Amino acid sequence: MQMLNVVLIEDEKDLNELICLHLMQEGISVQSFLDMPDLEEVLHEGRVDALIVDRNLPSGDSIKSIQKLRKLGYEESVIFLTAKARQEEVFEGFEKGCDDYICKPFEMKELILRLKAMMRRKLKNRLQYGECVLLLGERECFYEGKSVSVSGLEFELLRCFFENKNETLSRQFLSESVWKNDTTSDKTINIAITRLKQKFPFLKEKILPIRGLGYRLC
Repeated sequence: MQMLNVVLIEDEKDLNELICLHLMQEGISVQSFLDMPDLEEVLHEGRVDALIVDRNLPSGDSIKSIQKLRKLGYEESVIFLTAKARQEEVFEGFEKGCDDYICKPFEMKELILRLKAMMRRKLKNRLQYGECVLLLGERECFYEGKSVSVSGLEFELLRCFFENKNETLSRQFLSESVWKNDTTSDKTINIAITRLKQKFPFLKEKILPIRGLGYRLC
């Protein structure tokens, strides 16, 4: 599993530092806060795989911030870490956008194991290249944290390139993998890739034509 990048938001300073210590001992990169930051800004600054968030923060119940994040289309995994342990509060946490819910007091090992298990499940359903993310089950595409509308053909092209980074893909391979036949013309493939680059300008310098062979995502 690649190194995980976690944002921790916990206002109890000693607990915050203890969680950070255990995460780093597991090789997990962590950015910590004592109160709710501007989450959109934090997520734009770098890749974030998961957020561990206390519900009871000085600024209020963090569930409102997570709910707002979900409405904006952000899909980062969220674990609520909280003393709010009544059944209706747990239900509310899941209904408003969390992926897991851990009640205080808790065992540090349980937090680590739940985090790793959650990320293993998510990464199986996710392909990422730079700031572009494909959610395979939902067939959704996100760029820089925002949903992007793509056609079925565009989704399959992105998927094919992302699954085969740094490999030269012949036009026949692309025809069979994306168009599901072996008779797609070179012109059709070239036009589709050109349009893909127009929709995602950052790919213009990344998807390179390999003369006489096909294309490669570098």
